Amino acid sequence: MNAIDIIIKKRDGKSLSKEEIEFFIKNFYKREITDYQMSAWLMASFIRGLSKEETVNLISAILSTGKILDWEFPVIDKHSTGGVGDKLSLIVVPLLASLGYKVAKLSGRGLGHTGGTIDKLESIPNFRTSLTLDEFKSLVEKIGCSIISQTEELVPVEKEIYSLRDVTGTVESIPLITSSILSKKIAGGAKTIIFDVKVGSGAFMKDIKTAEELALWLKDIGETFGKSINVVISDMNQPLGNAVGNLLEVLEAIDTLKGNGPEDLTELAIETAGTIASKELLKNSLSNGMAFNKFLDMVRAQGGDISNLSPSAKRYDFIALDSGYIGRLDAYLIGEAVRTLGAGRYRKEDRIDPNVGIILKKKMGDYVEKGEVLLEIYYNSEEKLSSSLRLTERAISINKDAVERYPLVYSIYS
Repeated sequence: MNAIDIIIKKRDGKSLSKEEIEFFIKNFYKREITDYQMSAWLMASFIRGLSKEETVNLISAILSTGKILDWEFPVIDKHSTGGVGDKLSLIVVPLLASLGYKVAKLSGRGLGHTGGTIDKLESIPNFRTSLTLDEFKSLVEKIGCSIISQTEELVPVEKEIYSLRDVTGTVESIPLITSSILSKKIAGGAKTIIFDVKVGSGAFMKDIKTAEELALWLKDIGETFGKSINVVISDMNQPLGNAVGNLLEVLEAIDTLKGNGPEDLTELAIETAGTIASKELLKNSLSNGMAFNKFLDMVRAQGGDISNLSPSAKRYDFIALDSGYIGRLDAYLIGEAVRTLGAGRYRKEDRIDPNVGIILKKKMGDYVEKGEVLLEIYYNSEEKLSSSLRLTERAISINKDAVERYPLVYSIYS
């Protein structure tokens, strides 16, 4: 068995055996298979596809390169495929924990135009996201929830594979996306996993058909590994909630946990957590302060302090030039505008500014008067503001006639 024969076999559209996939992954992890050979295999798999059986075997091989967390009680995890203004994890994790569920989430940083949960949490002064696995497990046991950054101890080879996919044009593959997501989630040891699959201009899945295909792959293959899988397919044609930008999103998440959040964000939090918990109890937890108090417990346990949160930035009011209905509020362009302000990265080593971002004063379908404020832009660089404004202007259209709003939730698989 050798790497070249396995690459050729997949290039020719043939199915790989469990042993062949295991050989390829383990030897890549040991650096006995090169980056360019892995890149060739990824491209062959991207073009020819992987069956569900091959994907299961790929996940098993990836899992074999690292630890799998073992919990003494049932644990829940929640994952989003990425969006703009998507601070849902900051709400759903403590919300479920406030009802007695144990929620353990390993999260990532921002990717492209989409924000990352870890970047958001690190906008809270002194919040520690790099905990040891023992510290992580202890917090989940004691207070019911914790969110930390991904660790090298779990599926270390997946990070290497993903970095190659990112630069070889092999990201948009349902089997490869499924193996990447599920290997990390299974390694986290959760019994139940909730997936929020985003669809629309600001998501990696641009159409409903592709989003539904990914949802079914995640559910079918996750269940093969003995996991309980719930999937919500939600809209990302416009940003979720009103705030886009790290600290601004934390502040909006706090408002939502106190029962005062935007309607769409609150509804999606309840729909997502409601795949496993009573919606009535979830609503009560938001209104009576239980959810916020659990978030406060988590923040304090991880060293954070939310007593004096306020963005340190200048504000620019983006004004409507016409009266009419908001026909377009493109999530991708808004996300790029916020990244341009400094809230995201263009290179891995870039430092982000947690204070900058955009607050939407209107959403799609809303009526706006000429001269009314559409957006509040928080910035710390005039040059970056100018670049951001060019993107923002392209993101918004105003129609004379009323427009149909996108549904917030397209489907739920549970």
